[in-house]
Formats: sequence, structure tokens, C-alpha cells
Amino acid sequence: MLRRTRRVILGLGLVLGTVLVAPPAQARTVPAAALADISCLVGSQTGHYRPGLTYTLRPTSFNGQGNVSGCVDLTGHGITGATFTTKGRGTASCLTGTVSSLTTYSWSNGRSSTVRNTGAVQVKPNGITVLVLTGTVESGQFAGSTVVQTKTLLSTDLTACLTPQGLTSAGGPVTVTLTP
Repeated sequence: MLRRTRRVILGLGLVLGTVLVAPPAQARTVPAAALADISCLVGSQTGHYRPGLTYTLRPTSFNGQGNVSGCVDLTGHGITGATFTTKGRGTASCLTGTVSSLTTYSWSNGRSSTVRNTGAVQVKPNGITVLVLTGTVESGQFAGSTVVQTKTLLSTDLTACLTPQGLTSAGGPVTVTLTP
């Protein structure tokens, strides 16, 4: 028993000696460029195309509206979500395309941002279209910041692209990140 008590005391002494002699821990900082100022990873959008999208690449215009929530805001501006509207045009089909648009975000803190976007349509298997738009805040809150919006557009009518009218609407999840 005495032997065991000595080992425990010796072990505690070594631990305490290490703690008391060890240099203080240094805080690590993450470079600001590695973090988005605002990340909204939960959202949805519906969009409408005129003329509808077919398998033939052609000029089209579109408009959409949506919202994002659950935002992580490192700016301290109290952003928890936003609603947005978008209008744009480009050359697109059900398979590919390039577009530009103007999107207005109405943030949860009562302020707004207007973003000019450009992007490319990337088609994935099973009728899922992924659209990545990159833009710059032209006016309003966060002017000069970069915004990346990723939309996953799901069509409920998989044969619409085959018709003369084409695919006239689609919707699905959307994410938004904003960096300085």
C-alpha cells in the first residue's frame, strides 16, 4: 500500500511539474481568407425561364426568388438569413449554358445587397442541374464583397426538355457564401 501511494504521489509530481514548467499555450489564428464572412447553407429557390429550356442552346431570360437561413455570420451584423430575388439572361439549354444575373438579398438585419453574378450550368446525372454563380456586391451592405451562390435545380417534369415549350420552371436547394 505504501509503495502504491508513493507511485501515485510521484506520478502526480511529474504531471504537476510538467504543467507548471510547460510554456503557455499559444492561440492559433486562422487566416481570414480561409473563412467566409457569411455562410448560409440552408435555402431554396424557384426559377422560371422564358423561353423554356430545351436541348437546343438558345437565348433565354429567367427570374427567381428564394430564401436562405441558418446563416453563420462572422461579421457581427446579426445575419441569420435572407430572402432574395434574381433576374437574368444568358444562352442556355437543359444541358449547358452561361448566364449573368442581378440578385438582391434582403438580409435578416433589415439591410440589403445587390449582386451582379455570372455563372455556368453544370448538368449532373438524373436530371439534376447545378448552377454556380459568382458575383460582387455592387451596392448596399457588404459592397465589394464576393458572393458565391450554388443552386441545385430539380425538375419535376423530366420530359419537359423534349417539348417545344421546354422546361419553364425548376427549383431546389441553394447555398450562399460571402467573403471580403
